[in-house]
Amino acid sequence: MTDDASREFVLVTEYFHPDTASTGQLLTDLAVGLQDRGLDLTVYTSQPNYHSGDNERQPRVTEHNGVTVKRIRAPQLRQNSFVRRAFNWIVFTVWMLVVLLIDRADREREVLFVSNPPILPAAMWLVCKVRGWGYTYIVYDLYPDFAVETGYFEQGGVVDTVWSALTRAALRGATHVVTLGPVMRDRVVQVGGPGLDDEKVEIIHNWEDESFVEPVHKSDNWFSEEQGLVEEFTVLYSGNIGENHDLETVVRAAQAFDDEPVTFLIIGEGDAKDSTVELAERLGVRGSTVRFLPYQPFEDLPYTLTSGDVSVVTVEEGMEGVCVSSKLYTALAAGEPVLVVSQSRDDEARIVQNHDAGIQVPQGGVEEAVAGIDRWRSNPELVDEHGRNARQAFEQHFTKDRAIEQYYELLIGDCTSEDPG
Repeated sequence: MTDDASREFVLVTEYFHPDTASTGQLLTDLAVGLQDRGLDLTVYTSQPNYHSGDNERQPRVTEHNGVTVKRIRAPQLRQNSFVRRAFNWIVFTVWMLVVLLIDRADREREVLFVSNPPILPAAMWLVCKVRGWGYTYIVYDLYPDFAVETGYFEQGGVVDTVWSALTRAALRGATHVVTLGPVMRDRVVQVGGPGLDDEKVEIIHNWEDESFVEPVHKSDNWFSEEQGLVEEFTVLYSGNIGENHDLETVVRAAQAFDDEPVTFLIIGEGDAKDSTVELAERLGVRGSTVRFLPYQPFEDLPYTLTSGDVSVVTVEEGMEGVCVSSKLYTALAAGEPVLVVSQSRDDEARIVQNHDAGIQVPQGGVEEAVAGIDRWRSNPELVDEHGRNARQAFEQHFTKDRAIEQYYELLIGDCTSEDPG
């Protein structure tokens, strides 16, 4: 394959290195990988602001592993509340709208952007329509469906109606639309309606760095030793504790193990953390069976993510096709069985079930979750088998190099969709 010298590519993302948000990590990998493959790519991004990241202000123009990075000058707030997050969304989106409308482009340009911030796709659709640029719309979270399902707006209301119309326009006008799984693809096609050419809606799954997260036995894991997890059967959740994650089912299941050598370890922060901690306190399991830790340093992730016997991936009911949890890929990379709390047809459940890499239980299925964990506890061979299957599925379908190669082929015109589920 040869590089595409006739075009320049612009990646617009709120998060980028050194931010440690999963979106920032993924899009940093993508930008560097595409640049390494010969695409001329520039990143337009914000100042670091994610709550677990390095918030030191960065120069307006820098370079990261060969990629030119241009940052907005406007202030960005540290993200520890919805109000601050919304402020950052508006500032970043308006700034990008203005900058790209007046930006000088000497060659044909292709813009890549992700669906976060939620209002960014509408702004990028407008920019590209005015400037005559092509664009690739990467759907991480489908809006306004996400906001409706989490209760921020009423379905069929004015906000939902207007926002849905803008989303349809952005989907229909794209050169490419990237989704994260077949269920999400089906929902995007439905949202796009008859005016959307469904042949341009591709599936490219997210990924984990195959060399960064590798299976580590608990007896060889310093974090497991430090946290007293080596002898305890450990059910691990690590990541954002958001309103779209059903941790209530997991915490309620922990009650059944209050007098057993079982630890439910929840690592992370997010809008739903306080309510999750309060539930654990109300049920009397906080500190005994259910433990909470803040986000851990990025360099420790290869050990924190492999400190459990089982990894948990949760999806709130109603989110089928709206998002695909990035925790799924790190859980598979860690080589641990996956407990998926979701509907059976969710993208996450399909992958785990079809690769025999874990157990799916429905939201609110406390008894099913307890039975699944008991099944693993009583059968170490099954834990090993599901763990091996998880890593094998990851290596075959969800590595960083594989995903970035699919993006590269998409952008130069040679990509075909794949459904590894």
